[in-house]
Amino acid sequence: MSASVKSASYHIDITMSLTISLTPAQVEERLAKLRIPGKFTEEENSLYSTTPVIVSPYSLFGFPTPLDNSSLTLSKIKEIVGADPTHPPSFFEHPWYADEAFMQLRCPPGWHFICQDVVAESVGQPFNYWSRLKSDGMELPYTIEVVLMLFLHFAGSKEQLLLRKHTWCADAAGMGGNVTAGAFGRNGLFLSVHPQAFASRGLGICGKVRMLE
Repeated sequence: MSASVKSASYHIDITMSLTISLTPAQVEERLAKLRIPGKFTEEENSLYSTTPVIVSPYSLFGFPTPLDNSSLTLSKIKEIVGADPTHPPSFFEHPWYADEAFMQLRCPPGWHFICQDVVAESVGQPFNYWSRLKSDGMELPYTIEVVLMLFLHFAGSKEQLLLRKHTWCADAAGMGGNVTAGAFGRNGLFLSVHPQAFASRGLGICGKVRMLE
């Protein structure tokens, strides 16, 4: 079974009972709890008021983001939430990513549907394993999308997804290799970088549903 979204076809129905899907109002409420600016226009509220039809074998977390995304960068979010693990959600502080280009990438506006956990068969596989998920209608998420999923879910439930796992992300690091994100536990969220051939029992892929035009 593949995962796909048709942007021209909207329905209130969700095909996976374990899929979590936020409304624009819920996204705004949770961003406000995190002190992150973000507002949807009236047109966007109407556009994202119902959830696209999802067909997927995976448990997904879905959320829309607005065109007004100037604050939806890793750099800005880290500046706001900080790196103090006693006040979650937070980042684990490390100098390697401070000046990386991916920290300035704005979250693309629109719907995002991302696996809540790494796909089981992707665990212990190198970066290029993501291409095998194409047949399931999946692609790699950007790091900003993973972080927003984790923080938005935490803001609403206090549950920490990817507590012991990391996911490969689409972002390349300036020093070479690709970004991974995860281990969102008592020390904060870890952002790491690994060469594409790297493999680990704690590393897999949280696939993102490929949006169809």
